[in-house]
Amino acid sequence: CSANGALNFSWRLIMAPPFVLDYLAAHEVAHLRELNHSSRFWKITYQLCPRTDEAEAWLKDYGSALHRIG
Repeated sequence: CSANGALNFSWRLIMAPPFVLDYLAAHEVAHLRELNHSSRFWKITYQLCPRTDEAEAWLKDYGSALHRIG
């Protein structure tokens, strides 16, 4: 999320599972309200995406593999 509110996503994300895409979208939308990673930011993120913990675990395990695509 840029300072002017533009959301940008890597094309490589098409390879991620849908619940991870939901989390990434929620994470960026939460930044529209909170331009930080404060407790308020995480509260919004979890409200928008209850599978936040699962998605973050997936990204930790497999996210770097997305950068090796194409």
